[in-house]
Amino acid sequence: MVNFEEQVHAWSSPPVDDIGYIPSVDLLSLSDQDLVSMINKMRAIRYSTEGWRNRDNRWRRLFGMDRLRGKQILDFGCGVGMEALEFARHNAVSIADISLSNLDLATRVFGVFDAELWNVSLVGPEYPYVSAEPSTYDVVHCSGVLHHIPWATDVLRRFHEILKPGGWVQLMVYSDRGWRLYMGSEPPEDVTQHVQFYQFVRTFDQVGNYADWYNEEKLIAMAGDRFELEAFEYITDNDRYCIAKLRKV
Repeated sequence: MVNFEEQVHAWSSPPVDDIGYIPSVDLLSLSDQDLVSMINKMRAIRYSTEGWRNRDNRWRRLFGMDRLRGKQILDFGCGVGMEALEFARHNAVSIADISLSNLDLATRVFGVFDAELWNVSLVGPEYPYVSAEPSTYDVVHCSGVLHHIPWATDVLRRFHEILKPGGWVQLMVYSDRGWRLYMGSEPPEDVTQHVQFYQFVRTFDQVGNYADWYNEEKLIAMAGDRFELEAFEYITDNDRYCIAKLRKV
């Protein structure tokens, strides 16, 4: 089992698009001007029509970034806070992360952009993971995070509790096609028992010690009778990632 404190240490260096994994304490030392510049560059890389993640506008379209209005949204695993900031233009946004320094950084990002945060929560190692009343959120946004959580099924169960009736989870996760592409083999049922496990982790990330793959069938099995898989698409030019929408039932 992955040690939670090791996870906290690793993911206190959140990804900065097309640059690398930088300690959030170092990013906190940036001037307001440099922080704004960094976030704006990340936005251009991730959300523009030329951005490799947003090929054919799938990232923005599948996450509803141009149509969600008036929702209560939780960004679970917020990192630097850029995605949360994008949703905060038209929605009430809360953030949660396992790293306190990440939460400090994301809070500061909201401040320099004069955006409002609804709530800030530190994610814990045990159930219920995040502090929230039942039926609090319309949307749980979880991008680039679930595939790093060995107890992902329990986390989805918690999402179900804090979502309003009819609410949904939207995920970006590493795909089965990504495993095949980089490992050259069929994705295993248990990644931790596979000889290529650590190679898979490092192919996708410079930090952390756990990563898993997903496809439609795996998500449906995990969702059980709590969620219905409403949308699923592979993204990027080589389908290494996929985006899914799970509606609470």
